[in-house]
Amino acid sequence: MASATRLYGADMERLWGEMRPAAAARVRILRGGEQIDVAGRTLEVGYTPGHASHHVSYFDRGSRIAFVGDTAGIRRGQGNYILPPTPPPDIDLKAWRQSADLILAWDPDTLFLTHFGPFPGPRPHFQELFERIQLWSELVRRLLREPSLTEDERQERFVEEAVQELRRRVGEEEAGHYSRAGRLDYSWQGLARYWRKKGL
Repeated sequence: MASATRLYGADMERLWGEMRPAAAARVRILRGGEQIDVAGRTLEVGYTPGHASHHVSYFDRGSRIAFVGDTAGIRRGQGNYILPPTPPPDIDLKAWRQSADLILAWDPDTLFLTHFGPFPGPRPHFQELFERIQLWSELVRRLLREPSLTEDERQERFVEEAVQELRRRVGEEEAGHYSRAGRLDYSWQGLARYWRKKGL
């Protein structure tokens, strides 16, 4: 909640409503490596940080579906454009790749993304995701090295270039949907923070 509040600020309650704690007896902390039984199915649990330090994913071996949250990015429709959700504060690109390797080691047929649904072809999906993260990282590092730009100008340039690419790939209307699903200004903030910590 503290992390989300840093992003959404005064909009937290409007967007998500009041947050109340669950009773401790109803909470099971997962660290990865567990198996949990849900509705007659056994799900394997994997600790999959990268997008967020607290992230876990689940694999249903019976259906060969991996439920991967935001670890596999944001994807709409039947296109192959995958938008990396890279908001602050704790994205970790090295851990993210290791998490993808863990998911692919399960050998799933389908990735089920929180945003938006099931997609076949896990290997080309992750390849597309990391190619985009690489392109965005190169852009972020270039903008951070430009001393004539203010921080706001750097963010504006990043968002402009990302939106232009989106429009080329998916068209004007769909680019708008992607931009709302994964805020590009937040992605700038997360990657800029990450690369500054790495010394560019």
